[in-house]
Amino acid sequence: MKAELYVGETIFGGWQRVSVTRSIEQIANSFELEVTERWPGQSDSRPIRPGEKCTLKLDGSVLITGYVDDIDVSYDKQAHGLSVRGRDATGDLVDCSAIHKTGQWKNVPLNRIASDLCAPFGIKVKTETDVGDPFPSFKIEPGETAFECIERAARLKAVLLIADGEGGLVITRACKVRSEMALVEGQNILSARGSFSWKERFSTYTVKGHDRLDHDAEAVDKHVAPSATVTDDSITRYRPRIVLADDHGNKTRFRDRAEWEKNVRMGRGLRGSITVQGWTDDAGKLWQPNTLVTVTSPLLYLKEAEMLIVGCMYTLDDGGSRTALSIARREAFDLVAGIGKSKLFKKINTKEEKEKKQKASDDWSAL
Repeated sequence: MKAELYVGETIFGGWQRVSVTRSIEQIANSFELEVTERWPGQSDSRPIRPGEKCTLKLDGSVLITGYVDDIDVSYDKQAHGLSVRGRDATGDLVDCSAIHKTGQWKNVPLNRIASDLCAPFGIKVKTETDVGDPFPSFKIEPGETAFECIERAARLKAVLLIADGEGGLVITRACKVRSEMALVEGQNILSARGSFSWKERFSTYTVKGHDRLDHDAEAVDKHVAPSATVTDDSITRYRPRIVLADDHGNKTRFRDRAEWEKNVRMGRGLRGSITVQGWTDDAGKLWQPNTLVTVTSPLLYLKEAEMLIVGCMYTLDDGGSRTALSIARREAFDLVAGIGKSKLFKKINTKEEKEKKQKASDDWSAL
């Protein structure tokens, strides 16, 4: 296993410790590397400086393209070393304020808003899914970062914002790509843990908003703002949650938003982590987030369950190389899993999808 950090024309290897985190739940992936200050094959010690452009490769595959954030130098009588931390270029969207002309858009789609905010940072936006109808009106809220603004718009469309590893931003949804390798307790799973919580889950989710109700055919009383409620049948006691919509909408749109809120909170409450040896699967491919994998682990209440790899943490230390896979049900990253009342997502209600959802519900849904 080999980890290399490219800074300018110099390649730094020989790392003592490696930790790389990638996830579909964060817009910027990150790395932390520790190494002695003099690298093999170099006659002089060349410091790496904060702010430098960098590319991180694991076994020749590019995982992160961005900048060095932090440098820690340490020494004592016996040794001296260097710790380097950095993120994808999209990390600037997390740190920096959202700025764009008047700060307002009219009748533009999500990807246009994202591109406008990313352009000053030199970040390209790739769209891999339908982003729905244009926003009639959308504006930057005072003080919010570029990421907070884009994420707020993405949340209304229930899409994922992830880094592509090459310095760009991708607008996508939960993937249907499947790993050929199954994870089985007692065979290729080194360790695992599950976390099952009701703390952030609720029995009902009601989204309330506002709109020009004379254009809303579903509104009976023009003086009452539209709202929609969905139920999480797994939560057996009274736990209501009211969510105020971030933008204009009608009842159908708010129903989608409420369903998304339920699914995401279910996903956060039912999570697992599985550690495997090495960074690659049986086919020699790096484990990737946003990939489906079949998991059999009685201790985690999973029997041939199809789970979504939400994130991967690749590590290298004295114990060798390992990958910690964060897993959740795919429905946690769908918009309206199973209800099919939105025209944009009516296709998910097919017989095949229903059977898959029923199979998945045999495990974690009862927890």
